[in-house]
Amino acid sequence: MTVPVLRRAVRDEVAATSLRTISRQTGMTAAGLQKFIEGGQPYTAMRRRLERWYVLHGPGRHQGASGGGALAVLRVLVQDLSPARHRPTLELLVKSIEDAYSSAELPPPRWVLELRGELGGPAASAGV
Repeated sequence: MTVPVLRRAVRDEVAATSLRTISRQTGMTAAGLQKFIEGGQPYTAMRRRLERWYVLHGPGRHQGASGGGALAVLRVLVQDLSPARHRPTLELLVKSIEDAYSSAELPPPRWVLELRGELGGPAASAGV
């Protein structure tokens, strides 16, 4: 999930509700959230909070599957592991999803291919 996508989602939700509401949902200060909306680059911990918010409270809870949305969900799931374990665990999870489609003799849906692209690895093997 890219920072511009997160920023747009936060900006839209703040406009629809309030800065204070979204601040509470993200676990961030109102000032920190406002700086992010105005273009500030989030630290890693802030980005994880925003991705978690996107999945649980933001527009991500309404959208169909996408690579960026799937990656945000997976990052929420591995957040309690040490940072050194995040990438290898994400790789294993994505590989498991790819293998499940392959063993079912189904082409992976576009969101799986996007997810692999988001991780920067090789494309899924099912004809791509």
